[in-house]
Amino acid sequence: MSRESPYLTAAEAIAYLKLGSQSALYRLVREHRLPFCRRGRLYLFDTREVDAWVHGHDSAIEMARVQRRRLKEAG
Repeated sequence: MSRESPYLTAAEAIAYLKLGSQSALYRLVREHRLPFCRRGRLYLFDTREVDAWVHGHDSAIEMARVQRRRLKEAG
């Protein structure tokens, strides 16, 4: 059974975020505006954290809490 990794490489993150260039991604990294981790020289981007960042949340945990709260209020 194959399990997909929740981590994106820099090239995958550029495509996922629809950024125009590699320099745009690394500018976000340099300014600490996009969540990332490093494995040696490799930059990795957790899709859950990136999604939370896109939606304006501090973390994936906060995003899950907001979604759960909305479900409770709607149900």
